[in-house]
Amino acid sequence: MPIYRLLSASRDRSDAVPLRDLSIEAPTVRHAAARVLGRADEVFRGWTGEAWLVAEDGARVWSLSLDGEETDLLVRA
Repeated sequence: MPIYRLLSASRDRSDAVPLRDLSIEAPTVRHAAARVLGRADEVFRGWTGEAWLVAEDGARVWSLSLDGEETDLLVRA
């Protein structure tokens, strides 16, 4: 089963290094994204500005923008 990596960056975007690096084993990108969203309260904190999934080959396959105090989820696949 493929392993995807969830990476995230802070809202202020001054950090050059991703703040979170979490491995997620899932059969497809959709399943991996569903697992991320199912754990959103745990995975995303108030400081998270953007998160994305990377496939085993290093390609960005899914991303999520978390914007504003009342977080709006903007999902791109």
